[in-house]
Amino acid sequence: MLELAIAVLIVCAAAIYWYARLFPARWGKVRTAVGLSAPQPTIGKGCGGCSGCDRAGKGGCH
Repeated sequence: MLELAIAVLIVCAAAIYWYARLFPARWGKVRTAVGLSAPQPTIGKGCGGCSGCDRAGKGGCH
């Protein structure tokens, strides 16, 4: 019986993990509906202040 409970927990954890990976927008709505805070997106610096950037639009940084 314990093995069954552990297997069910593993399957549920895997299902939640893949749901969050495949449907991030819906997962954020589910988290908000449950009362958990959705993770804030990280704002990157980009290449604006980088001296090694190709500002001609032909490539990225470095």
